[in-house]
Amino acid sequence: MRELRISMLGAFTIADAPDGPAPLLRRAQDLLALVLLSPQRTVLREHAADELWPDTGADASKKAMRQALWQIHHATDAEGPDSPRLVLTEGEALRVNPRRRLWVDVDVLVGAARVAQTGVEPDEATLARLTRAADLYRGPLLEGCYEEWCLAPRARLEDRCLTLLDTLSRAHEHRGDLAAAIGWAQRLLDVEPAHERTHRRLMRLHYRSGDRTRALRQLHQCRWVLQHELGVRPSAQTEALGAAIADDAAGLVEERALAVDPTGDAWQPVAPATDALPAGDSPEASRTLRALGAELTALRQSVEAMRRHLEVEATTR
Repeated sequence: MRELRISMLGAFTIADAPDGPAPLLRRAQDLLALVLLSPQRTVLREHAADELWPDTGADASKKAMRQALWQIHHATDAEGPDSPRLVLTEGEALRVNPRRRLWVDVDVLVGAARVAQTGVEPDEATLARLTRAADLYRGPLLEGCYEEWCLAPRARLEDRCLTLLDTLSRAHEHRGDLAAAIGWAQRLLDVEPAHERTHRRLMRLHYRSGDRTRALRQLHQCRWVLQHELGVRPSAQTEALGAAIADDAAGLVEERALAVDPTGDAWQPVAPATDALPAGDSPEASRTLRALGAELTALRQSVEAMRRHLEVEATTR
C-alpha cells in the first residue's frame, strides 16, 4: 500500500496521494489536522464541530463536516475500492485508520525532540537523524491558521523545535565545528528571536571564531529583541559576558559563558527551550513566565501569519 505523506509544519500539504499532490479546501485541511493532532488521533465529532464551525447550528455543522470528510476521502483514498480510508467515522468519533501507511512531519519532529532531550550526546547516525528532522521545520504548525485550537499545539511544537536546534548547535560545537554550531544557533533565533541563551551562545561562538565585532553585535541584537519582544533587558549574565568580550578577555569569556551555559567536556541535558525568559524569584514565578512565553510565541506567530495573509489579499484586489 502506498504511503501517504502529510506535512503540517508550514503550509499544509499531502504528497504521494493516489492522484499526486492533493489540494484540500481549508476546512477539510483543518479537520484532518485536528484529528492528526488529537491524542490517539481520535476526536469526538461534537468537539471538532465546536472548534471548526463554532458559529453555525447543529445541522449546518454536520453538513459542513460531511463535506469536509468527503474531500478528505477523495484526496487520501488509496488505490482500489476496497482500500482502507484514512479517516474513519466510528459512532460519535473520528479517528485515523491504523491500517493506513502514514508519514507525518510532526511525528518525525516530535520523535527527534524526544531523543534530543535525553541528555545523551548524539552519535553520527543520531546527529544525521536530528538534522533531517530539523530540516522539516518549514514554518509554524499550520501556517496561515489563526484559530485558537491550533495555537497551543503550535507553541508546543515550536518549543520542541527549539530543543532540537539547540541540541544540534551544542553537538557541533562539542565536535569543534564552530561554523555549523553558529548556523544552527542562528536558525534557532529565526524561530524564536528572544531566546536569550542562544544569543549568549552566539556571542561566545563568534568570539571563539575570532570575530569579536560580530560577538558584540549579537549582544546589541539581544538587547533590542528582548526590549521590543518582551519589554525586558538582558540578564546580568548576558551583560557580563558582553563586557568580557568587549575587554577581549578570552579566559573570562569562557568562564562567564560556562557559568550560565555549561557545555564543557561532559554532555549536559538540554534545559527547556523557554528558559530564555527572565528567571523569577521563585519556581512558581519561573513556571508562570515560561507559560507566558509560550503564549506570547503563539500570539506573535498568529499575528504575523495574519499580517502576511492580509498583505496577500491586498495585492490580489
